Amino acid sequence: MTTPLGKELRRLRLERNLRLEDVANGTGITLQYLSMLEKGARKSVSFEIMADIARFYGVPLDYFAAFIRAEEESRSLSDVEIMLWQSINEKVRDEIYYKKGKSLKDIFSKLLR
Repeated sequence: MTTPLGKELRRLRLERNLRLEDVANGTGITLQYLSMLEKGARKSVSFEIMADIARFYGVPLDYFAAFIRAEEESRSLSDVEIMLWQSINEKVRDEIYYKKGKSLKDIFSKLLR
């Protein structure tokens, strides 16, 4: 059984007439992992993988949030979690859209110190 995220990933791929192999080559994510995502066999996805997929399809990272949120039970985030996600989102936006040159690894290491 697929998930809302899996359905959307498949829709984006088919809309562009791509094979899973094309997406795997373009993102550096294994074909098997991408297939599991589309089929809903993976219940959690790392931030880095979603960033790679968003970059490949040319969509904002937060585009996938609604699909991921639909899969999870909703619960309120703490103020600390909200501040952390806002900070991460700003840093990723800066890196992806404004190409400020900092790697995600550097950003996360500074945020999590």
